[in-house]
Amino acid sequence: MTVTLSTAYFPPIEWLSYVVQSGNWALEAHEHFQKQSFRSRTHIHGPNGVQFLSVPIDRSIKDITRTKISYSENWVKDHLKAIETAYANAPYFEVLFEDVSTLLYQKYATLWELNTATIALFMEWMELPERFVTTASFQTTISTMDARAIHPKLSTPVIFPEYHQVFKHKNGFAHNLSGLDLFFNLGRGSWDYLHELKLQAQINTDSVNEPIL
Repeated sequence: MTVTLSTAYFPPIEWLSYVVQSGNWALEAHEHFQKQSFRSRTHIHGPNGVQFLSVPIDRSIKDITRTKISYSENWVKDHLKAIETAYANAPYFEVLFEDVSTLLYQKYATLWELNTATIALFMEWMELPERFVTTASFQTTISTMDARAIHPKLSTPVIFPEYHQVFKHKNGFAHNLSGLDLFFNLGRGSWDYLHELKLQAQINTDSVNEPIL
């Protein structure tokens, strides 16, 4: 079964679980950019709790594959500093952080290109093929497994078993963070965690964006 997902910046754990458990996956290439979503935002667990990192974009272009990134501010430096502060003491930080740094210091013209690079990095870490397809057109209802509506502001029925987090002792366990949190803390154990999550058969797509006109 193929799962269809919206693009995401360093995707969250639930997103990655759909990829791992489905085997075949597609990215929605014909939707509008949606602000305050995982398309341009990722969540990490820092010393003060959950922190979101947002990629500044040019909102005048709504086509998700052509949405341009803004580099008027040094957000790359800010994101890397935040990630280092959050995970410097994580078991696998020293092994993996250089990959993240190398990726972010490349300048990507579009959000789609940046997100595809972050997804490819996660696939590399899991030793999975980077192969995926893109949708040919926008469909409100699709016959495949539909996970396009995964969103930071929507609750999920998925139960996330606790694992070691650097600031868990201070802030408690934070669930469904960026895959960065999982990989920095569990390393190769991330595969088992993602494979064992109990996911829904299909996600409600009421919040999926309208098609490109």
